[in-house]
Amino acid sequence: MKPIPRPLLIHSAELYAVTDGAWQSEEKTLLAKLKNIRVEPCEKLVVTSDNRSVTLVASLLYDCRNSSPEVTFEVGQQVVFGGREYRVETVEELYDKRKLHHIEVGLCL
Repeated sequence: MKPIPRPLLIHSAELYAVTDGAWQSEEKTLLAKLKNIRVEPCEKLVVTSDNRSVTLVASLLYDCRNSSPEVTFEVGQQVVFGGREYRVETVEELYDKRKLHHIEVGLCL
């Protein structure tokens, strides 16, 4: 399967790890500045692994060949795109015949 064409991967964003700090505050640590990704708006109701119903408002597509840098997405991370902060709720790894092709990351506000 061919990679997602680079002309379609027109966006960039920042990926942060979020931890609980002192006095119930959140501390963010920059993990990566994502390049050559695509963020598409969507409205999708999903049930998470801990049985919460959430509405995804965007889907981030990360191509394993054309997107950079190489990162690992995890539920609970934060993505800043277009001046808005999104929370990673779902991570779906999609394979071609033998190897990882792209990752679809479900985002909510």
